[in-house]
Amino acid sequence: MNDILLYPITIHQKEERYFYHSLQFPAIKGSASDIETLYLIVKEQLEKQLYNCLMEQEKVTPSSWESREEKVVIVAVSRKEVLQKYGSKPVKRMVSLPSWLSYQAEKEGLSLSKVLQEAVKDKVNRNEGWK
Repeated sequence: MNDILLYPITIHQKEERYFYHSLQFPAIKGSASDIETLYLIVKEQLEKQLYNCLMEQEKVTPSSWESREEKVVIVAVSRKEVLQKYGSKPVKRMVSLPSWLSYQAEKEGLSLSKVLQEAVKDKVNRNEGWK
């Protein structure tokens, strides 16, 4: 599974504004005064949409190309970057460990939360990350 997904976004210009929409995600539509701003807005909207799809374990394959009279902009979205950007909200988990280990960790001034995060990140990276 590739980390980078490419989504076609159709745009058209009307007077001084560029209007855009996504064929795959109807909620992604709007306008901007220039192409650079449009790209940044669309990228953020796609990242949020992709994050929601990943959390719901929905299929995230980019839509097919359509033959239209509109211009097409390709927006690249990274699964890894999306999860890091939008998935960094702390989540509380209950962890059990032997009392002697808790005592030793406290004695050495270890942050159990930080140690657990590092261990899980290491394990996830060894297993090639998010699937």
